[in-house]
Amino acid sequence: MNQQPLADVVALAVLIAAAVFSRAVAEVVGPYLVIVVASAVGASFALARREKSTRGRALWFFTRVVGLAVLLTVGGAVTVSAFRPDLEPRTLLAPIALLIGFIGDGWPRLLAKAVQVVYGLMDLTRGVGGGKDTR
Repeated sequence: MNQQPLADVVALAVLIAAAVFSRAVAEVVGPYLVIVVASAVGASFALARREKSTRGRALWFFTRVVGLAVLLTVGGAVTVSAFRPDLEPRTLLAPIALLIGFIGDGWPRLLAKAVQVVYGLMDLTRGVGGGKDTR
């Protein structure tokens, strides 16, 4: 028999999904299975950073974070792949979903920090705030 080895985690998820669904459906469900599992692992770290709350709130947090990962991961993988063609979107699904889950509710702080970095870079290019005064 000429069997191909499993190339990535998505192929493994497709194989597992094929045990439950037809092959065509498993090809669609498999990548999302990887996204859900990876973002849930990341969300577990984010949940550990949060203050203690009820189980219902923790479940709602997991649902929100995993839902956000399902919505953003594929687009993020395609965007990264556009800038780095050597990275396939399929291989980027798990790391990006894990990162989205890990960030959890920290998006406002992360975006505020990114804005500060952009403003800092703008100041550097203008020559304001640190080096020579170009006036």
